[in-house]
Amino acid sequence: MIIVSDFDGTLTLDDVTTYLWDKYLPYDWRAKLLPPTFEERWTPLEMIGHGYADVNVPPKELLAEIRGNIRLRPGVEALATFCRGRGWHFSVVSHGLAFYIEALLPSWIPFISFVGTYDDWKWRVSLPATIRLRPDEDFKSRVVADLRARHPGHSTVYIGDGRLDLAAALTCDRIFAVADSPLADLARVAGRYVEEFELLDEIAASL
Repeated sequence: MIIVSDFDGTLTLDDVTTYLWDKYLPYDWRAKLLPPTFEERWTPLEMIGHGYADVNVPPKELLAEIRGNIRLRPGVEALATFCRGRGWHFSVVSHGLAFYIEALLPSWIPFISFVGTYDDWKWRVSLPATIRLRPDEDFKSRVVADLRARHPGHSTVYIGDGRLDLAAALTCDRIFAVADSPLADLARVAGRYVEEFELLDEIAASL
């Protein structure tokens, strides 16, 4: 089995980017950044790049804010350990930035995410070096496809919460969504059975 999990709002109780943008962006980012993304005029990478370009705060200061205010959902390490014990591949895929995921996630859990580089008081966001996307290709769906190619014959499970998880989730055999989340609603609209959760041990029990 391949278990792929989103990070922000799924393995965390609080969305890191939402927290940082609410604190540091000098405009209503929901009104400015979300519509072109949800209308597919921007990719998630473009949205994250636009937003962080206006966060003129160095990583050390952001990490201090994150560590003091962001909580992991209880049971992250237990879920990953449960999967490892059964020989299942567990990894995290995120539209967030590697510098804070690396700081929050237990170091032995693999993840792939966007990369934030801070230079001259400006953030720049890019794909990880191992990923090249076609213009119409979804980042998270590509990661799931790559994992499936490396583990042929394995069933796939997606764990998430957001609208931007939908494309990848729909490529998987099973979908777990945070209770009452956009992913839960949208996946059902798309005709998929969704297992909702609040506690990560609910996922382990179901698997």
